[in-house]
Amino acid sequence: MNDMLKYLVRSHILLAFHSFIFLFGLYFEYSHSWLYALMISLGVIGIYNSHRLWKFKKKRLPDAIYDWTLLNKRSIYVLAVIPTLTSMLLYFWLFSGDPLQNLLTVLCGLICVFYVKRVGNFALRDIPYLKVFFVLLIWYLLFFIFPYWIFDYHQPWILNFLLLLIILIPSDIKDVYFDQEEMRTIPQVVGIKKSVKVIQFIVMISIIILWYEWEAVRNVGAWTFGILYFLILTFNYKKIGYNYFFVFADITFTMIGIATIYLYYM
Repeated sequence: MNDMLKYLVRSHILLAFHSFIFLFGLYFEYSHSWLYALMISLGVIGIYNSHRLWKFKKKRLPDAIYDWTLLNKRSIYVLAVIPTLTSMLLYFWLFSGDPLQNLLTVLCGLICVFYVKRVGNFALRDIPYLKVFFVLLIWYLLFFIFPYWIFDYHQPWILNFLLLLIILIPSDIKDVYFDQEEMRTIPQVVGIKKSVKVIQFIVMISIIILWYEWEAVRNVGAWTFGILYFLILTFNYKKIGYNYFFVFADITFTMIGIATIYLYYM
């Protein structure tokens, strides 16, 4: 991986880009949708880099990531602070009108803090079996539930959940040899090969849902395109390598976002 691509991946800018395209693609018909997508993508950059700096300070990073963070510490600080503040301003300016949503936003903030900050012997990410589900909960709220309230956008709720799950498991595959054994992530419990099998099983469930609810799922063509891309990806994970599988998994967001806009104008 060249230095520029490595920086985009490790600073989470690439993930934020995919998130922006996905959210803007799904909701582009609605007013302020691009600002909502921008707010979330900036939040991704800010929070993830804040986590990186916290773990760097506590020396809880793998050696290679620690050395990279040390080398790029100044820019990571900028990426942690400015996007986070900008995301917060956008939220309070445009999207903070619902009290329940605001309460859930506070909950997301607390989870983000205690996901890495330990109370006693555990941070939230250290609780056995639950690491992926804390991240999934936040993404589910921000990517689907909040837009349902803000844009009155009908959601394929089960499909949403399955999509996030298959995209998040590759991140745990990447960390399988660095996460503490007590965390009991899916790759730690069943191994890398069986984790890919789990992903393929979930993808097949998603395809069945698309088949039987073809008329009900909005933007069904875009969802089908993204899910099939991911299915093909799972059969090539050995060529890609488990360290970089997650990079290609995140592209699914962009695939669905672009396909949604393209099919709309066809």
